[in-house]
Amino acid sequence: MPGEDGDLVRELTGPPECGALVAAVARDAVDLLTDPVARAALRQCEGDNCPIVYLDTSRGRRRRWCSSEICGNRERVARHRRRTALARA
Repeated sequence: MPGEDGDLVRELTGPPECGALVAAVARDAVDLLTDPVARAALRQCEGDNCPIVYLDTSRGRRRRWCSSEICGNRERVARHRRRTALARA
């Protein structure tokens, strides 16, 4: 379920066992995939060779990468290198 900040939160009442963890993940997956609004927020990362699918909870729903620090940074560095290579040519 979404918390106050929009992040998905699952609270456990005690130390989890393997079966309880699998059940919680399965329950959340079913909830996510059967909710049309939540399903519409699923995105695949636009990073090169990144297979990650994430839930876009950004304000404008325009997030492009699974992680701005990893995939987003790689894309920005690649874009900068292309620009500087074109400027030198």
